[in-house]
Amino acid sequence: MEIILTILVCYGISNIIVYGSIFEGLRDKLTLISPDFWGKLFSCMMCMPFWVGFILSLGSQISTYTQFSPFYSNGLDNIYISIFLDSCLLSGTTWLIHTLQEHFEA
Repeated sequence: MEIILTILVCYGISNIIVYGSIFEGLRDKLTLISPDFWGKLFSCMMCMPFWVGFILSLGSQISTYTQFSPFYSNGLDNIYISIFLDSCLLSGTTWLIHTLQEHFEA
């Protein structure tokens, strides 16, 4: 159940950052600074969830609340590999949800 919660939290945060009007000013300013880096990051529903997942996983390791680290909470003891794999998992599942959502909206 924790992994579903983690995926949904990552999807929600990423969706708000990429599409939410609350971050529109920040997205525009950062895109002007570096369109190749920030512009792509803030428009990609595969890139942004990786970093959101990275922060969620890192934060769970720092706070020792490991429910937001699916690999670590399921027995992977290497923190660095766990954070990387958590980020990859959350990026992939968020992209999958986003792709399904776009498919059904069309």
